[in-house]
Amino acid sequence: MSKKKNYIREINKNNFALALTMIDNELTKDPENPELLYNLAICCSRTGNHKKCISVLEKLLKFSFKFVEIDNVYRLIIYSHIRLKNYSSALDITDERLKINVGDLPLLSFRAHIMEKQNKLEDAITIHRNILKIKPDYKNSLNSLAYLLAIQTKPSKEDIAEANEYIKKALSSDPGNAAYLDTFGVVLKLNGNKDQALRAFNKALAKAPEATSEILDHLQDLL
Repeated sequence: MSKKKNYIREINKNNFALALTMIDNELTKDPENPELLYNLAICCSRTGNHKKCISVLEKLLKFSFKFVEIDNVYRLIIYSHIRLKNYSSALDITDERLKINVGDLPLLSFRAHIMEKQNKLEDAITIHRNILKIKPDYKNSLNSLAYLLAIQTKPSKEDIAEANEYIKKALSSDPGNAAYLDTFGVVLKLNGNKDQALRAFNKALAKAPEATSEILDHLQDLL
């Protein structure tokens, strides 16, 4: 089996730390190989080293402007800046890429997420509405829009009804998604369905025990 297949196999098995070591070894022989650098960045991201992920991808861009995964390179850079809470940098790169890829749904989703993190909820809501005009079954926006409508300071009855519609649609295609279940719990609570909300939150915790902080916050608000 080739060494490339070895590290790809480990990535596919989610053994990112091992794959990272294997790729580092290969890079000593071929330090400008764009495929190695890209996969190294993925491993850095998945092991939480977002600063190194950005550094590696910036290095890749210097060597290979025509790399076949160029859109994913920029998406991963943006994602890493978001994880580091470098929202201004993430927004600048997102807007530059949107000039090239107008209507790119992942980029628009990133922009909406940045707006949310900057407490610009109305802007985030508008972006997700526009995404759903392009692709009505785009699950990320169905969930995000439902959540944003629900967490407004004073959501109207219409907002709550709309949020309920969107999150049910997202769950219909991915019923075990912890994030969707969490949003469903938030919407159920607004509808006064405390017991159902509790079940949704508990199910979300069971599906993603490693991502408990936000779900637990919502549970605490329910009690």
